Amino acid sequence: MSPSESKAGPITASERILYIDILRGMALFGILAANMRGFNAPESVYGNIKVLFHGRADLIAQAFIDIFIQGKFVTLFSFLFGLGFAVQMSRAEARGAKFMSFYPRRLAALALFGLIHGILIWWGDILLSYALAGALLLLFRKRSQRAILWWAGGIFVAPMLVMTGFYIAYLAGWRTTGMEGKPPDMGKIQSVIAIYSHGSVVQILRENVVVWKQSLPTLGFAAYALFLFLLGLWVWRSGIVERLDEYKPLLKRVCAWCLPVGIALNAFVTIVQSRHVPGEKPTLLGYIATVVFFPAAHLLSAGYASGLAVLIQNPDWLRRLTPFAAVGRMALTNYLTESVVCTVLFYNYTTGWYGRVGPAVDLIPTVVLYVAQVVFSTWWLKRYRFGPMEWLWRGLTYGSLPSLGRETEPLELPKAQGAGASLIP
Repeated sequence: MSPSESKAGPITASERILYIDILRGMALFGILAANMRGFNAPESVYGNIKVLFHGRADLIAQAFIDIFIQGKFVTLFSFLFGLGFAVQMSRAEARGAKFMSFYPRRLAALALFGLIHGILIWWGDILLSYALAGALLLLFRKRSQRAILWWAGGIFVAPMLVMTGFYIAYLAGWRTTGMEGKPPDMGKIQSVIAIYSHGSVVQILRENVVVWKQSLPTLGFAAYALFLFLLGLWVWRSGIVERLDEYKPLLKRVCAWCLPVGIALNAFVTIVQSRHVPGEKPTLLGYIATVVFFPAAHLLSAGYASGLAVLIQNPDWLRRLTPFAAVGRMALTNYLTESVVCTVLFYNYTTGWYGRVGPAVDLIPTVVLYVAQVVFSTWWLKRYRFGPMEWLWRGLTYGSLPSLGRETEPLELPKAQGAGASLIP
């Protein structure tokens, strides 16, 4: 190991930032709630779950998820990845370590986890996309704050311009395959449901590979995730996270505007999309809803993030929210655990409920599993420094497995004032 590599290493407990861990932990709840329809139904109906579940309770439950959760917490999770990139880079530089001596290995390990997760466990993996976006982010680590914002803005606007171009072309009479969509193939959907609800382990794993290959185009999300990574990089460099108390007035204004506007826009998108019939011609309202989806999701995400930043500066709220930090510290372990537990629950490995219970019932295992993760993560981190997968990830990153035992230095519950730079217990 080179001298530079010996100076590199995982972030210690004394370097952790409470706000980041709490926000990441809460984001995992949203990701679990949003992913439930993917654990319990074929990939082809993920965006139109009412094809299978059209009871009133299911429609209401899914509308709630679409308005308040879908797309919002993956936004926060992606933003935090970019912010974490900046934190690790600054920590490495403070130690005198060369960032590039270990970070490519960190991304390679993440890609490996993503491949195993996507092929063997669940097709909706996001880790491989994050690894690709993280590699692209390396190109910006020495760019100015202004350049980062320009690039982030360009990536943010690009898909909306592309969708606008396609819609204008459609109005002008240009047609391409798939522009108008196709009605769902119920025969194919039911065959997939039959495999996961009644098939053998071999049949399920074989179908996993088929669905994973079909979902490879979703790796294009890595290009858009780069926008959120860049935003996280910019926010960390700006010093906002480390001085939340100084930015409290601004954070209050952001929350006051983003929450109501974000909720209203997401409600509009959800209502319009709920009335869409697969295979029908594109409409003006449908085009507007499609273009507004990303800005609406990001606005509500900003409302959540800024609201949390204000809340944790209150001692009572800080005490209530601190347990979520344990989930955030074990984000990789908990993310993969959610996939393992939910596929085992819904597939023929146990109940065979796949395709048989809808969004309303899915809320029950969502809450139960997340509460269990809060309890388990808190218990685990009282005894060990890292979650199991975080420990393995660090070992693959730095070339040797770090000590799993708890650090000996005592850590106190952080005060509300300046909680952005506080230590996690």
